[in-house]
Amino acid sequence: MDELSDELLMKRYANGDFAAFETLYKRNKGGVYRYLLRQLKQQNLAEELFQEVWSAVIDSASNYQQSAKFTTWLYRIARNKVIDQHRHLKVVSTVMADHDQVEIEDSSQDAQDRNDPPNSTSVQNDTPQQAHERAIQAEAITHCLEKLPKHQLDSFLLREESGLSLNDIAQILDVGLEAAKSRLKTAYKNLRSCLNQRDIRLKP
Repeated sequence: MDELSDELLMKRYANGDFAAFETLYKRNKGGVYRYLLRQLKQQNLAEELFQEVWSAVIDSASNYQQSAKFTTWLYRIARNKVIDQHRHLKVVSTVMADHDQVEIEDSSQDAQDRNDPPNSTSVQNDTPQQAHERAIQAEAITHCLEKLPKHQLDSFLLREESGLSLNDIAQILDVGLEAAKSRLKTAYKNLRSCLNQRDIRLKP
């Protein structure tokens, strides 16, 4: 079952294969939950919408078209749930500092990377100085991301938090590929400018 694509699993579930849904859920639950949590910044609300997203997947199974990419379809549902809540998008997560060029590629993260929680070992082993630096970075990131226009932050979250390709982002946001690329480049530029003003250089 693990070797099957998301699209085929969804189609099999629509035909009554509940084991296919279990595999699909395990494969994608982590990324969807983190996406909701980063945007809503409230655990209880993220958990509530997380359940609503998967309920919508179940309810819409019979209408799913296998020709549609499952992750695009899934994250569109998740994004619509967030919009329905009229919440501001926020994220407190380390971001990549250098994005001089945004590659157009189908570079979704490996399923294991998407579904597993972030490894906290390095954070736990931080020295007091490193912990202090991370706290300063986190505060700066939060501040700068909150200053991004909503359409830029939405694109940024789908790229950095969920690991989606530009093609996927364009489809989810219902914009052209060049528009999605422009939003991302502008978001990275604005973030770097804001962080530079705060004399912050992000570290991996």
